[in-house]
Amino acid sequence: MRRMVEMVLVAAIISVMTGCMGDQTKGATGTSNSSSPQPTSMVPPTVAPTASSTPISPTPTLTPTSTAQVPSTTTTTPSIKPSPTSYAKEADAKKAIESRAKETIQALKEKDLKKLAELIHPKKGVQFSPYSYIHVSSDVQVLGSGLATLWANTSTTHWGDYDGSGDPIDLTFPNYWNKFVYNEDFAAAPQISYNIILGKGNMINNVFSVYPTTSAITVEYHYPGLDPQFQGMDWTSLRLVYENSGTQWYLVAIVHDQHTM
Repeated sequence: MRRMVEMVLVAAIISVMTGCMGDQTKGATGTSNSSSPQPTSMVPPTVAPTASSTPISPTPTLTPTSTAQVPSTTTTTPSIKPSPTSYAKEADAKKAIESRAKETIQALKEKDLKKLAELIHPKKGVQFSPYSYIHVSSDVQVLGSGLATLWANTSTTHWGDYDGSGDPIDLTFPNYWNKFVYNEDFAAAPQISYNIILGKGNMINNVFSVYPTTSAITVEYHYPGLDPQFQGMDWTSLRLVYENSGTQWYLVAIVHDQHTM
């Protein structure tokens, strides 16, 4: 009986000692060797970024250069093609004056002084030259309004000097007309030119010096010869010179020309 009591006490002591050791182990590790509950989720630790040895430059801001162009939204009207600054090209001169020249040569053919007066420059009048060399200071200058009066005047007018002899050309207007204006049917002339000289003699032709192609147009009606036996030595021309005034071309000179010695 005593033996059994001793055995019970020993077993109790061992049990108490085992429990104490387990509590010590649990206190040291915070967990027990038995199946302890595990966390259902884990929060990942925050990792601090390491310092980079190469600094990262911020993205540069692009600034427009001074040459950048902004498309225009304004619609431009096409410019009107300007008229020629020179009528040296025959095609340009012809286009500008052909119709006016036809009116003039018909008025000369018919001796229509009233119509001719309308075609003459209103301020400058018209200059009459018997030969190719124009004498600006001495050639006769007549206003359109004075044509009829001069035509009716029976007194002679000094128009210049004859080539070769140097004698004075003193004629009434109708006689001068028949000899130095409409001495041939120039309305039917076989050759017509615009700012181009056709008849060429020994006398200097200064028409383009006095009336340059930058501001004037010269129309020439030309007969290269009248009688074959003279082999062109009897050629004759009539030159009509026009200047533009505002929107209209006006006659400023009537220049006769022929073969000269």
